[in-house]
Amino acid sequence: MKYLLLFTWLILLSSDLQANSIRCGNKVVKTGDSANQLLKRCGKPMRKYSGKELATEEGRRLNVTVSNWVFERYGKKDKIVSVRNGTVIRIRVE
Repeated sequence: MKYLLLFTWLILLSSDLQANSIRCGNKVVKTGDSANQLLKRCGKPMRKYSGKELATEEGRRLNVTVSNWVFERYGKKDKIVSVRNGTVIRIRVE
């Protein structure tokens, strides 16, 4: 029973890490890292596109521009890294 709980806990922990990080070779980029770190670790993205999103900043709701960088992972789903003001703000799988 202990092993089952430990295994379940490890699975949940690893899925949380994947949602907030991208692995490029043996290096990892996570939310909060700079766009320069992302480029150094992962290289150029397959493609980029930008869009407007609502964000709350200092108690105000603003329409901000977010750049989405698409990294192709062969044999797996693509990872989309959202960058705003030079900082990685979100990583998701598509």
